[in-house]
Amino acid sequence: MKCQFKPFLTITILFTLVLTSCGANNNAIIATSVALTVQAQNTQSASVTDTPMSSATNPPLTNMPVAGTPAANTPNPPVAIPTLTPLIAQPTSSGGTTFCTASATFIGETIPDGTIESPGAIFTKTWTIQNSGTCTWDTTWKLVFVSGDNMGGGYSLSFPQTVAPGQNVDLPIVLTAPTAAGSYTGYWKLQSPWNYTFGDSDSGNPFWVTINVNSGTPGPKTPTVYGITSVTYSVTQTGTCLSANLFFYIYATIAVSGPVTVVVYWHHSDGPNMKPQTLVFNDAGSTTVQDTWSQKVGSAATNLWDQIVETSPVHQTFGKATFQNNCH
Repeated sequence: MKCQFKPFLTITILFTLVLTSCGANNNAIIATSVALTVQAQNTQSASVTDTPMSSATNPPLTNMPVAGTPAANTPNPPVAIPTLTPLIAQPTSSGGTTFCTASATFIGETIPDGTIESPGAIFTKTWTIQNSGTCTWDTTWKLVFVSGDNMGGGYSLSFPQTVAPGQNVDLPIVLTAPTAAGSYTGYWKLQSPWNYTFGDSDSGNPFWVTINVNSGTPGPKTPTVYGITSVTYSVTQTGTCLSANLFFYIYATIAVSGPVTVVVYWHHSDGPNMKPQTLVFNDAGSTTVQDTWSQKVGSAATNLWDQIVETSPVHQTFGKATFQNNCH
């Protein structure tokens, strides 16, 4: 163990010796020295005493803005914790309050993604949305712009009608294509009268509109600037493993960006391809075509697929519709 000398105690001892050498009364000197020593120790002990923690409580949390709502002049706004279909206090006609959930499901739309619009063109985008929650939507609910290209659509539009749970509503919005050529996308969500903002509850995504601004005039090596922008599939089945055959009905919804004539056919994973079909579109939009596939119950083929192939005005394929024959 190392000996530690306290400066104050050393000074006190030296002071005592000096007094002694000067002929002072020894008893008084010793008493004075002891008192000073005790005082010094008490002072040193107090200097290392832990300071008690403040009893002040944390300040209350402030209300956080709902996700998707623009923050007011804050460079780094707090981020709201996302909540799935929260309960909302909704006033009743009798003056009371009931709790409900705000939830929406995308059903359909006009102006398919990639639709070509001429510079400055005015067009109407319409989303068909289902009220999949338990709140009743009325005209105090809104469609609000959240990000991307606004295209003159404003920032908040009231619902056109009351929508009960389980019902659908068409939400149209008039937009203006920019004058500069390019691709533009705007994102929108729904908002309750209590500022809860939400999108498609199945995917968590907002609702969007995407257009390509172009004159629509073909170039010297381009047969057309319009064409197929997407193909989506669905499959239904009839028949059981106790029947002789299974029948698969494959549907393809073909969307185009503007007036165009396309030639397509069904390409099969098993068996002959279907004959080509000519589809004439007078404007941007979509149409659905069908293929019927018969499969013997005892067939060894279990993984089947069908797809749309375009041969004109350009050659391209569009994904696959997959299905199975589980009766073998």
